[in-house]
Amino acid sequence: MGELQKQKLQIVSQLRTLCAHCNSGNARPHKCPVREISARIESLRGVPLIVNNEFKGVLWARV
Repeated sequence: MGELQKQKLQIVSQLRTLCAHCNSGNARPHKCPVREISARIESLRGVPLIVNNEFKGVLWARV
């Protein structure tokens, strides 16, 4: 798993703690803005920028 994927997973897991319904594992349907933001983060694509073996960010590709 690349650095970009690790960063995205970490951010998404932190975001999900912001919603009480998602955090508790409740399967009850609800309108969750956190879920929408998480989906956008998961869909991000780019090339990781690594300098001296340290993740510095992402170079975005225009589609």
